[in-house]
Amino acid sequence: MDQIEIQIKEMDALYFDKEYASYHPSNNEILQKDIHEYQHFKNVIACFYNYTNDMKVEIQRIKTHFETLKPEQRKNLQMNYQERIKKLDYCIKKNAHFCFLIVAAYVDMFPEMDLSQVNYVSDLPYFPHVQHGDIAKLRITLKQFYRDWSIQGQAERDQSYKLIIDQLQQYYPDARNKNVKYQVLLPGAGLGRLVFELASRGFAAQGNEFSYFMLLSSHFIINLTQKKEQYQLYPFANNFCNRLSENDQFELVKVPDIAPAEILTENDEMSFVAGEFITVYHQNKYFNFWDSIITCFFIDTANNVLDYIDTIYEILKPKGCWINFGPLEYHFANQFSETSIELSYDDLKHYIKQKGFEIQFEQMQESTYNHSKLDQKYLMYNCIFFMVVKK
Repeated sequence: MDQIEIQIKEMDALYFDKEYASYHPSNNEILQKDIHEYQHFKNVIACFYNYTNDMKVEIQRIKTHFETLKPEQRKNLQMNYQERIKKLDYCIKKNAHFCFLIVAAYVDMFPEMDLSQVNYVSDLPYFPHVQHGDIAKLRITLKQFYRDWSIQGQAERDQSYKLIIDQLQQYYPDARNKNVKYQVLLPGAGLGRLVFELASRGFAAQGNEFSYFMLLSSHFIINLTQKKEQYQLYPFANNFCNRLSENDQFELVKVPDIAPAEILTENDEMSFVAGEFITVYHQNKYFNFWDSIITCFFIDTANNVLDYIDTIYEILKPKGCWINFGPLEYHFANQFSETSIELSYDDLKHYIKQKGFEIQFEQMQESTYNHSKLDQKYLMYNCIFFMVVKK
């Protein structure tokens, strides 16, 4: 396969243009003052750099295992495993190029990550301080592009985002024509598609995100893309199981399916804030501030979901609405080193009412998450979809 050039010098001019982007993930006081946060950010950047080397392990595994097949077994296979390796290698190079573009603006932040002699993706050095869990997070982030910013992800977005948007517009029907915009907060914003959709419909939408993987990637796709389908990637390249066809693993995804720069106007308001939800927003300046809070696949990410509910109540305006969509997966339930409060929906609903919310709308709605139609295996969530209003 042909080498895929990185072209660092050309990217410097584009990706260091701070005036072009209203938010820069590396520009925050915590990162500048906290050595642990600085090291974490460095590890995340290194993980993006290391994509090729990490995936080489997968290629070597496939090669080693297929070499154990008997000659007769190889002969009777429809699939040519050497061709499969070539396809996988190409997909990895394309993904690695995309990963590098996402973090190109941070090349000079870490002198020890010297890339001055690197001209090709395959020549990127390996940075050994990357944690294994970060590799999994990067792979999930690539799949999130499929969900949030591809044509293929539209059906899954319609299962949740469309319902949320319709409900919010029904509650605030004058949003597009209002002189003072309704302030809407979306904690756990991920790659920012729902934030963008609300901003384009007249709301002053702010996304909040804790993960640097998501922050860097949303910043790139929203602020640094100029046209529709500008980039190609293969988010399921590392999916080796539950494939009906050999080529399902190599599903091509073009992102973004819509270019924010072509849609948003100078009158639209969209912003992102980095940090943990409660730490960032549970302070006086945000009390009774937001007209609406949207939680989509978010409330079960808390150590204590009641802390989330308390904060939402404090920062929402009277008569403001909270719209929730998602399951109760409780992300810390099996991590014994972490606190995890796991409550049923009946318990949560009782607490929400006791807190001072009035339920306006409530239903269960099926939804998948980061699922390719080509994958045999998927998880269908029976999601809690409600809107409550602060009394």
